[in-house]
Amino acid sequence: MSTAAAEIRKLAHQLGVASADLDFLEKLAADDLRELRARIGDYLFEADRHHFSKVATVSRLVPNAVAAKVTEFALPPLIAARTAELLEPAKAADMVGRLSDRYLADVSAAMDPTRCPQVIAQIPPTSVAKVGAELARRKEWVVMGGFVSVVSGPALRASVAELHGEQLLHVGYVLDDLSRMDEITQLLTDSQLDEMLCAAVAHQLWDELDGVLSHLTGAQAQRIAGRCAAAPEPIRVAIVASPLGASARTALAL
Repeated sequence: MSTAAAEIRKLAHQLGVASADLDFLEKLAADDLRELRARIGDYLFEADRHHFSKVATVSRLVPNAVAAKVTEFALPPLIAARTAELLEPAKAADMVGRLSDRYLADVSAAMDPTRCPQVIAQIPPTSVAKVGAELARRKEWVVMGGFVSVVSGPALRASVAELHGEQLLHVGYVLDDLSRMDEITQLLTDSQLDEMLCAAVAHQLWDELDGVLSHLTGAQAQRIAGRCAAAPEPIRVAIVASPLGASARTALAL
């Protein structure tokens, strides 16, 4: 599956439809699909801005503890997400620390992280990791792939430590910021890398493995090539016979 197909998966998530419903877009370039997704996001944000801007104004006038309790009790996750995007980063981050992990996962699924990077950067790594684990349990791969673009280094490290190989493949395939692929791989243990290779074979996740490997460079590509060479023979044989692309095969030194 190409990068364009990964973008279609992200767009489908944004629109709340199945990826198959957008198959007619598969011939478009990945950059064009990315631009389309950004424009749709801007439209959706502006279309409902008058609703959540009022909520943000009220939130600024009450203590954070009160605002947090009211938010979780009364606000749908989408409104809470949009409100957070309009609050001062320090206030929004403080409120995040007062909300349950489950509700934060609901809000994260509705949030565009690129609209509030300063807020996300201030959330403690342990909180980010807990929400990430909950999102992984829900298989919210596109949501997680979007947040990787803006989380801090310590938060990324804490989150990666909570994931197993199959989850890492799913998230890696839909990363918004592919430049962090090497950084993420550097954080992985040898066991996690082995799990990724085994998961690709066991669940036929060749598109996901291809997407991850195609964006590795240098030492991290060499490292996973070493894990592949050391894998049990059935795993190596399956990988050699798989439909991986040229870039992925180069990363695995096949």
